[in-house]
Amino acid sequence: VTTLGWRLLYAQALSQPAYWQWALILGTGEAARTLLRALQQASQSQKANPFRGTGYHVVGLVSETASDGATSGEDKDVPVLGDGRQLASLARQYGIHEIIVALDDRSRLDPRIYEALLDCRESGLRVTSFAEVYERLTARLPVSYDRQDLEVLFGPKDTASARLYISIKRLIDFVLALVGLALLGVVTPWVALGNLIWSPGPLFYRQQRVGKGGRPFVLIKFRTMIPDAEKDTGIVWSSEHDPRITPVGRILRKTRLDELPQFINVLRGEMSLIGPRPERPHFVGQLDRELPLYRARHAVKPGITGWAQVQYRYANSVEDSRIKLEYDLYYVKHAGLYLDLLIALQTIRVILQLKGT
Repeated sequence: VTTLGWRLLYAQALSQPAYWQWALILGTGEAARTLLRALQQASQSQKANPFRGTGYHVVGLVSETASDGATSGEDKDVPVLGDGRQLASLARQYGIHEIIVALDDRSRLDPRIYEALLDCRESGLRVTSFAEVYERLTARLPVSYDRQDLEVLFGPKDTASARLYISIKRLIDFVLALVGLALLGVVTPWVALGNLIWSPGPLFYRQQRVGKGGRPFVLIKFRTMIPDAEKDTGIVWSSEHDPRITPVGRILRKTRLDELPQFINVLRGEMSLIGPRPERPHFVGQLDRELPLYRARHAVKPGITGWAQVQYRYANSVEDSRIKLEYDLYYVKHAGLYLDLLIALQTIRVILQLKGT
């Protein structure tokens, strides 16, 4: 009863606007507008909570140069209050708690504005980066703004607990892969029978994918498409309602049973149970040209399921891949037993709700 009462108090009382953080955004470019939209959406969400860093009231924008004018379009209701040299005085005037630096190119930051940020920090104000706040709001890492921002590359620190996590994860992978192979033995005859009736052809589908360190390996799945599905079209994105998917394949995808043979890849050490989904070399080359930091997702072993898979829909375009990349990089940076458990539980929910694609 006490726990329930505290949770009600926490959810209702402590998340009131009186506890929200008042913020200024330093920047008026695309990064600032993107962050502003994310903050506005978060503040309107039922999950907005200042004690989790998601309850914000943006007082206004501050231009990085004195010549910048007012913002345009949908952000007109958030004014540009001045330029960066006035940060300290603006913070005092509006009772600001936090300065968020959201510049399209931080390398061109005026030294005088840097000094103003230092003044704000000296007075006890929090100064945070676009990447840090965006990550907190969306559980993703930004990849389209300030490509030289090294924060999006930082992974877990090399500590004793981090090394212990790697060892524990490998042990869990090994044990659960053995359990998965036993389940594979039970399911395989039925899948073979279904294919024999509705879509004769190979039982398994082998395809080259890119793994940890950019090294290729052969991924094994139950075949869910017609034989030689790309014979006439060449290499193309698979879609959620792809007409090439067989009747048995549709069931396998909905239940994610088509992934079961990948436990063989896990035992080989080519994959993990949880991690970014491995992509085909053809698309890796294309996405690496289109999306900055794409190769950073190869810092860890690919997984059968992952943070992007439980958070976002099926990707069949470069834009979808960009969003899923942001989720993947979040996982690479924050990989740990808690996040792995959260992904596992959400994957079970997806399977039970037949939401696989």
